[in-house]
Amino acid sequence: MFAFHPMTLLLKYEGYPSGVIAALLVHGFMLYLIMGNAMLNRDMVNLDEPVYINASTAEANPQRLRRIEQLELQRAREADAQRQREADAQRAREAEAQRQQEIQEQQRQEQLRQERELAQRRQQEAEQQAAEQRRQEEARLERQRQEQLAREQEAARQAELERQQQLATQQAAENARAVDAYSAIIYNAVAREWVIPPSARNGMTAVLSIRLVPTGEVISVDFIQSSGDAAFDRSVEQAVRRAERFPELQEMSISLFEASFRNLILTFRPEDLLR
Repeated sequence: MFAFHPMTLLLKYEGYPSGVIAALLVHGFMLYLIMGNAMLNRDMVNLDEPVYINASTAEANPQRLRRIEQLELQRAREADAQRQREADAQRAREAEAQRQQEIQEQQRQEQLRQERELAQRRQQEAEQQAAEQRRQEEARLERQRQEQLAREQEAARQAELERQQQLATQQAAENARAVDAYSAIIYNAVAREWVIPPSARNGMTAVLSIRLVPTGEVISVDFIQSSGDAAFDRSVEQAVRRAERFPELQEMSISLFEASFRNLILTFRPEDLLR
């Protein structure tokens, strides 16, 4: 729709609005009279041929032509401007639609990214949870294994301790039997060599310390306690020296020899020979 312009009114009446109006009124009045008389008289009236006014001068008016050209130019400019506005509006709508589409695409991509990140986090959390559960299970199994191993080691230690105690008891018993056996050998050897003097009396006691070597040889004889009788003391010392060597001692272990026979204590009484 075009805007109203004042020149439109002038051009509509060819630049002479008053004359045109007057002419219209005169012609209308004359037409009324003619039509009125024809209706009243019902007679045919011969009219002279009407005289027409040549309007060529008005149509060729340069001012009117310029106004027409200006109006058409203005209308063309307004049409171009309208088309330009519509084109700009269309481009703006298209740009806005493109922008909205890009925004929607960005939002979709962002949503997809967030969903991927969420899925990755959940997967990582699930993997971490599974790894933690495996670690706890492995730790539990390791604790059980260590506890079982500790129980087995403790049982083995107790068994070994009992075995060692049994062996020690057995060894002690064997050593005691061996000491008794070797002591009896020494006792018999010395008793065979001892000649009790006539001066010996019951109640006399002489205690000697005899040093031996693993081969059974006597290397020294020392008195720890004298009997008070020189003949008695001399007889017991001579008996040990005549025995001289106890070869049976070579058969015993070094540990037993060192513990019981390196320094042997012999007690002499007239009625008996005691260790």
